[in-house]
Amino acid sequence: MWKFATERGRQVWEYVTPNKAAENKEKPLPQPADFDFESKKNKNSADRLYRAQAVQLNYKELSDDVKLPADDSYRSQAIRASVKGINYYQALQADDGHWPGDYGGPMFLLPGLIITHYVTGVEIEDHKRHQMIRYLLNHQNEDGGWGIHIEAPSAMFGSVLTYVSLRLLGVPASDERLKKALVIIHKEGAYSLPSWGKFWLSVLGLYEWEGVTSMFPELWLLPEALPLHPWRYWCHCRMVYLPMAYVFGAKIVAKMTPLIQELRKELYTEPYESINFRSHCWNVSKLDMYTPHSLLLRTLFGALNVVEKFHVPFVRRKALKFIMDYIHAEDDQTKHVDIGPVNKFINMLSVWHWDGPNSARFKAHLARVDDYLWLAEDGMKCQGYNGSQLWDTSFALQAIAESPEGHRFSRCLKKAYEYVEMSQVQEDVKDRVKFYRHVSNGGWPFSTLDHGWPISDCTAEGLKAALTMHNTGLLSEEEKTVTAQRMYNAVNVILSFQNTDGGWATYELTRGPAWLELINPAEVFGGIMIDYTYVECSSACVQSLVKFRKSFPDHRTKDVNTSITRGAACIRKLQRPDGSWLGSWAVCFTYGTWFGIEGLIDAGERQDSPLIRRACDFLIGKQNADGGWGESFEACVTKQWVPHPDGSQVVNTAWALMALLKAGYKDVEPLHRAAQLLMSRQKDNGDWDQEGISGVFNGNCMITYTSYRNVFPIWALQRYHEALKTLDQTQA
Repeated sequence: MWKFATERGRQVWEYVTPNKAAENKEKPLPQPADFDFESKKNKNSADRLYRAQAVQLNYKELSDDVKLPADDSYRSQAIRASVKGINYYQALQADDGHWPGDYGGPMFLLPGLIITHYVTGVEIEDHKRHQMIRYLLNHQNEDGGWGIHIEAPSAMFGSVLTYVSLRLLGVPASDERLKKALVIIHKEGAYSLPSWGKFWLSVLGLYEWEGVTSMFPELWLLPEALPLHPWRYWCHCRMVYLPMAYVFGAKIVAKMTPLIQELRKELYTEPYESINFRSHCWNVSKLDMYTPHSLLLRTLFGALNVVEKFHVPFVRRKALKFIMDYIHAEDDQTKHVDIGPVNKFINMLSVWHWDGPNSARFKAHLARVDDYLWLAEDGMKCQGYNGSQLWDTSFALQAIAESPEGHRFSRCLKKAYEYVEMSQVQEDVKDRVKFYRHVSNGGWPFSTLDHGWPISDCTAEGLKAALTMHNTGLLSEEEKTVTAQRMYNAVNVILSFQNTDGGWATYELTRGPAWLELINPAEVFGGIMIDYTYVECSSACVQSLVKFRKSFPDHRTKDVNTSITRGAACIRKLQRPDGSWLGSWAVCFTYGTWFGIEGLIDAGERQDSPLIRRACDFLIGKQNADGGWGESFEACVTKQWVPHPDGSQVVNTAWALMALLKAGYKDVEPLHRAAQLLMSRQKDNGDWDQEGISGVFNGNCMITYTSYRNVFPIWALQRYHEALKTLDQTQA
C-alpha cells in the first residue's frame, strides 16, 4: 500500500506491504490502481492519488455556521466559490503546513535516475520499478516516441533515453510498444541524440566518449577573470556541467552486461563496432534542435576536442580533485538533495566512482533519492526539483489571507506560516566564496530548507507571505517567529540580488556576458548560460520591498526606495511593444503580464498610464468568446502568443483576471465573463480540473504545477469580489 509522508517539507511516498498494513491495522487509502490515466484526453496528471488520500483524511464540508451571502449577485457568487475553493484546498495541506503536489513533466529526468542506479549496481525496488514503467509507457506518444516533456512531440532525447530506461527496468524488447518506439529511433538514428543524451548513453556503454564534445575538466582551473570560466554560468548550468566534467574526465563506463550488448544491437541498425561515433559529435536530430550550434561553439569545442587527445594526466587529476571537492561541498550544503535532479544523479554517479559504493557519501545520496520521486495516477516520476513546497505555500498563504473570509481558515494559515518560517535560510553556506555561492542568510528556497538554494522571487514571496500573515491579526506577538531581524536579512538578500539593469535574475546576480549564450552546448534548452533578468523575479522583488517598506519604513530607507525605483524602470523596459510581458517560468504572456502589472502598480505606476493601458488592451485582445484565456506551451517556445488548442484554461484566466483587476480595468463586462468561466469550471467539492501544463523553464521544457489550478482561481475570484465594491455591478 502506497501512502504519502512528509516532515519539514520532505515529500516521500512510502510503500507498506499489504501484510504489514494489516498488522498495523492501517485504514485502506486510495491506491494507484484505483485510477485510470487516459493520456489521449489529457497528458497531465491531476494528482488524483495524493488528493484522494488527503481528502479522505482531511476534507470536511463547510460548517453551517459559515454564513455566506445567498443571493445571485456576481459578488456573492464569487465569494461563495472562493470560500468553497479554500475549504477544499485546505484539505490538501500536509501536517507540516505546506501543500504537496506533482512537479513532474520533463521526460529526461527519470532516465538519469534509472541509468545511475543501473551503473552503480543499486536495484530499484519492484514496487517502484512497476510504477516507473507505468509512467514511462503512459506518456508514450501515438507515433511510438517520447518528447522532452509530457506534452511535447516525439524527439530523440526523450525517445532514446526512455526506450533504454524501459529496457533497464525489465521491459523486454519484444514488447510491441518498444518495437513501435524503435521505428522512430531508427528513422532518425540513435546517434542523433542531443549532447545530454549522448552523455548518458556513453555512461552506459551505448555510445563512445570520443563522439561527445569535450567537457574539459581543466576549465575549472583556469583564471576566474576569464569570461569563459564556469563560475560565471547560471548556477543550474554550472552545477550540471560540474559533475558531467568529472564523469567525462574519468571516462566512466558501465560494466558490460548481456543487456548492454542487446541494447547495442537494438538501438543501431548497423554493427556497433562499425559506427564512427566521432563523426556524430555534432549530429543532432532536427526534432531536438532548439538552440542551434553557433560558429563560436563549434570552433571552441572543436579545439577542445583536439586538446582532449593531449591532456596532461597530472593536470587532469588536479582538475578532477577540485571538481570532486566542489561536488562534495554541494552535497553537504544541500544534505545530498542538490540543486536539481540532473546534477543530483550525476553527482551520485561521481561520488560512487570517487568515494566508492560503500562510502558514507554514496549511501547519503541513496537516502535522498526518494525526495525526487512523486507518485500519481500516471505512475512514478522524477520531479523537476525536490518539489515546489515553499513557492506553492507562499502563494496559497497570500491568497487565503487576502480573502475577506480568510479568518475562518486561521488554522490552515498558521500552519502555512509555520512552513514559511521553518524554510527560511538563516546562515551562509560554508566556503561560499570558494564555491561561487551567493549570500544565503535570510533567503527562501523554492522547496525546502534542506535544499537551501535561495532564489530572488522565492525570497520575495516568502517575505510577502510572512508580512501578510503578520498583518492578519491572527498571530500573537510570540507567534510571529519570522522576526524583524529575519525580515531585514531577507531584504538584504533581495537587495544583493539586484542586477545593474535594475532587475532581478533567479539565484544569483548576472555574472557573465550575454554572448556566452553562443556557446550553449545543450541543444534542447535556451537561455541557460547566464542568469538573466526576468519580469517575474523583478516584479516579485519590487512587490516585496514595497510591502516591507509599509511595515518597516525606517529600515534601509534610501536603499529600499532606490531599489524599487530601479526595479520599476527595468520592468517598464521589459514590456513588449504589444503591451505584454513574456513569462519565462510559466505559460506565458498572461503570467508575465500579471507580474508586470502587479509590480508596476505596487511601485506607484498610475492605473491610467499608457503603459498599463497597453497591457490591458493586450489581455482584452486575447480574451476568448467564453470569457477566458488559454495559452499553449508553444508560446514559451516561439515567444509569440499561441492559443491553447483546448481553448480557455482556468490558470491563464485567473492570471489575466488578476492583472486586469490590479490595473483597475473599468469595463466590467470582460471581468464578469472571466469570473463566470472560473466559477463554471469549479467542481462541486471546490476543486478545479487539471488542464494543460502551466510551468516552463529554459524556453523549451514544460513542467507541472498542480497547485496552480486551485490557488489562482481562488485568489482571482476573491479579488474580483472585492473589486466589485467599486465597479459597476450591473447583471449580465
